[in-house]
Amino acid sequence: MESTFRGVFLTCTDTEATAAFYRDVAGVGLESAGSEEYTYYVIDVEGIQIALHDAQAFAEYSHPPVPGSNLTHLYFRIPNQQAFLDHIKATGTPLVDVDDVVVTVEDPDGRKVMFGTA
Repeated sequence: MESTFRGVFLTCTDTEATAAFYRDVAGVGLESAGSEEYTYYVIDVEGIQIALHDAQAFAEYSHPPVPGSNLTHLYFRIPNQQAFLDHIKATGTPLVDVDDVVVTVEDPDGRKVMFGTA
């Protein structure tokens, strides 16, 4: 049997706030999808999808989100760390950690999100 990686689904307490975080901080062009009954946010790049779903509506076992969980890590590549740090400061996003390669911030649901030059 073969499988193809399709994407990452993140469950969120407030999908709109989390989508705004990824649009404003990471520059990820998430768009709303779904219906009036169930809306989520998604981006699909060459068949790979990142989707943000409401934790309570998505599945009973995923609510509430567990901020301390290390099960999901997101890593975005950035071309220039200092420019990204300036961007983070301008957006008011609190830093979690910075080293020579990686800047780590926290999304609205407590997930650690890494932005690195490697």
